[in-house]
Amino acid sequence: MSSTYGLRFTVSGITQEAPLTEADLTFWGFPAAPEHNPQRFPKGSLAAPAGCPELADASCIVEPVQASVPVKPFTGNPSVCGTPMPTTLDVETYQQPGKLVHADGSYPSITECERQTFRPVAQAHLTTDETDSPSGMEFEFTIPQSQNFSASPSQLRAATLLFPEELTINPDAADGQTACSDTQARIGQETTAACPDSSKVGNVTIASESLPGDLKGSIYLGEPVPGNQYRLLLIADGFGFHTKLVGKLLPDPQTGRLTAVFENLPQLPLETFSLHLFASDRGVFATPTHCAVYAVETHLYPWNSELADQGGQFGIGLDRGPQGKPCPPVVRPFHPLLEAGTSLSKAGSFSHFTLRLDREDGDQFLGDLNFKMPPGLLASLRGIDYCSEADIATAALKTGHTEQAIPSCPASSQVGTTNVAAGPGTHPLHAIGSMYLAGPLNGAPLSLVAITPVLAGPYDYGVVVVRVALHVDSLDARVFAVSDKVPSIIGGIPIRMRSIQVNLDRDGFMLNPTNCAPMSVDSQGIGDQGTVADFSSYFQASDCAQLPFKPRMTIAHKGGGKSRSRNPSLEFHLRTRPGDANVKSVSVILSKAFAIDQRHLGNLCSEAQLAADKCAGRQAIGTAVTRTPLLDGPLAGPVYAVSGKGGLPRLAFVLDGQVPLVPRGKSSSTEGALKTVVPTIPDAPIGDFRLTIFGGKQGYLVNTRSLCAHPVVTTVEYAAQNGRKLTQKVKAAAGCGGGKAKKRRGA
Repeated sequence: MSSTYGLRFTVSGITQEAPLTEADLTFWGFPAAPEHNPQRFPKGSLAAPAGCPELADASCIVEPVQASVPVKPFTGNPSVCGTPMPTTLDVETYQQPGKLVHADGSYPSITECERQTFRPVAQAHLTTDETDSPSGMEFEFTIPQSQNFSASPSQLRAATLLFPEELTINPDAADGQTACSDTQARIGQETTAACPDSSKVGNVTIASESLPGDLKGSIYLGEPVPGNQYRLLLIADGFGFHTKLVGKLLPDPQTGRLTAVFENLPQLPLETFSLHLFASDRGVFATPTHCAVYAVETHLYPWNSELADQGGQFGIGLDRGPQGKPCPPVVRPFHPLLEAGTSLSKAGSFSHFTLRLDREDGDQFLGDLNFKMPPGLLASLRGIDYCSEADIATAALKTGHTEQAIPSCPASSQVGTTNVAAGPGTHPLHAIGSMYLAGPLNGAPLSLVAITPVLAGPYDYGVVVVRVALHVDSLDARVFAVSDKVPSIIGGIPIRMRSIQVNLDRDGFMLNPTNCAPMSVDSQGIGDQGTVADFSSYFQASDCAQLPFKPRMTIAHKGGGKSRSRNPSLEFHLRTRPGDANVKSVSVILSKAFAIDQRHLGNLCSEAQLAADKCAGRQAIGTAVTRTPLLDGPLAGPVYAVSGKGGLPRLAFVLDGQVPLVPRGKSSSTEGALKTVVPTIPDAPIGDFRLTIFGGKQGYLVNTRSLCAHPVVTTVEYAAQNGRKLTQKVKAAAGCGGGKAKKRRGA
């Protein structure tokens, strides 16, 4: 047999004693047929060789010799009619050893193809009857072949099986395995293959009555080639045969629906091809999600082009849920489990943060996700670069191997890693990726991007890029993380995501709250069938009571006049210490020397304007700037007086920067003094905060007396996130100079 399964024979050791001028070889189609008895030589021995010496025929044999084997065909014609088929001759001479003289010829065209039939049968069944589970499969093609004088049915040239939509390739099918290259398989060579055991995924048996027994072999994962990533090599040996067939699994890139294709099968009287793909947690297939009988369409093609292709259909059934559970309902359950927390719970300390979301086999696949972090669980962005939009776009176009070797985002932007488990069963595929800090996304000031090369054994599924918008509450800086839709398919393989683990493990990145009240990490997910589920994980910092608390404020007169009825400009300067509990709220009770100047309130901002455009176009009453140790740059912006439903105006501090915030202050009058309370301050280290109130013609405040007549004392009341309280009396530095001012009423 040649590598194309055509018949080949070799005559060697031809004598030099008499030059060979002609050779006529005849092969009997049925060697044991009675009509060949007169031409048959008897069985010989060393002392008495068979045959008639010096004669070209058996005319010296008196009694015809009967065959000792059954009457069966020895050769057979192809099933391709009307086309001459090439034959070749290669001769080596004694005069030029090692050099072949080549000649071409043709085999006569085959006729009477209409006498052939083609009635193949194909069937397959899964190795499990459970939904949403890994599975192997049994294939069998049967093509009856006759071993008599009638025309043999046409051999099978190609077979195509179209599987139901939900029967897909298991993402974990090749994890931990290797591929057998065409070189290792020795495709096109008449030698034994040398595929590694780590590429073996099944067994193959080929049966024919023309052979003494079955050809047995193995099925290997073939080395991917462009346009044909999921190849199967069917290699069987025996009786001088080295059979090497190539099959392929072609997934629909949008749905994952599989088509199995076997092409260019040999024109040999092979009657049964039996393929067994192993059953295990790494089975090649992942079963549909519901119990049913699913149709498999077959298309079988003969070598005889005058015969019709044969199409058919058979069913494969599933009648249990995963792990033997009852069949799932039409709308599958959706009960994800969330675990989240920091590696070190100590309040105010930097720690690594881990979030893990799991779903069970049989549940709906994960779709949209969002997470709400506890107040005060924040990140320090100082010194961290952004992964650019161009780098993110580049990553999505790379192969998994390329991204793994040369990450698209700079290392200076990495804040953690991801571990995504995909596929059914107890051994899903784990794909490790990196988490990077990125810029604004979908209206959020910041985002994270998870870039995950997905590699499984010899298969490179590409790169999964998932963006997560980080929205920040403008009052308490609580973070809301809203993920892009989780990809459901990559490389034609439905992911069937089982778990998502995010590890934010950059040192000095995640910071614990200084409030030890019980909290939670909250999440909401949407399954692939539309079910919405809310779930959470308990969270609580520890050792808050041990944190000190000693913020300090100074107040300085910056201009606008010190005499009565003038509009002063004041600067309030608040400092906090590293390692202290964070400020929860602050109340400032101004000296009675100050009041709101009602003459300058004609340009108040409304709540609607504040929400719509942050009071753009309105007259600000001051500016504010804070330099927190969590950010590289300051947060700064105007301060507006905002009208409310009766009462005194409220203050809105519009702080823009890397993370925009809008703290609010509520003003009231207490015993004739102006009191402003900022009831909600983010549980974050303030560092350095300066508030400047404008003076002069548009001044917000007015002096009710001369600032130099009596010490101007403001009372500041602080509440810490850990429950501590502190009151501070602050004298405004008016810079009056001179000696002691006269004591007057109304301070």
